[in-house]
Amino acid sequence: MVSNSTSGNDVKSHSLTTAEINKILSMTLIANLATLGEDNTIHIVPMWFIRIGNDICIPTSRHTRKYKNLRAKPFASVMIDISRAGLDLKGVLIKGQVELVEGDEARKINRQIHLKYVTPEGLSDPSVASYLSKGDDVTVKIHMDDLVNWNLAQSKAGIALSDKGRSRTLDA
Repeated sequence: MVSNSTSGNDVKSHSLTTAEINKILSMTLIANLATLGEDNTIHIVPMWFIRIGNDICIPTSRHTRKYKNLRAKPFASVMIDISRAGLDLKGVLIKGQVELVEGDEARKINRQIHLKYVTPEGLSDPSVASYLSKGDDVTVKIHMDDLVNWNLAQSKAGIALSDKGRSRTLDA
């Protein structure tokens, strides 16, 4: 992970402003949720999310590996980033305690998350509705206890790659 310091190769990561952090956390992006398994291996999965106050909320099922990991060890890391060509890399890493929400409250929060990523018409499609209603019965609330952010796009190297067109495009 990129920290907000100068490394040995003199590539400084500039911090995001509070407004930029808030913007990233409100965007329709994919979060990468990392949990720790019983064998101390890291389990990381791409997830939909929504920010509610000081929490990142992610829908899941009680039948998943991440749910089982979080029941045993209620702590997670979440990375949400905007990664583009070269060093046009911006994002946040959130680490915190986890609360597993179930029942009506989970259904309400998960509905908000679903509507962030899928249109109401999409949610009314029988195959989509069936998939989401069977799968998303729990909300993982990650408290933003610790937040690290980075913005390599504004580093000298990031600007040089961007200005000179010297980076390769990412595959879609």
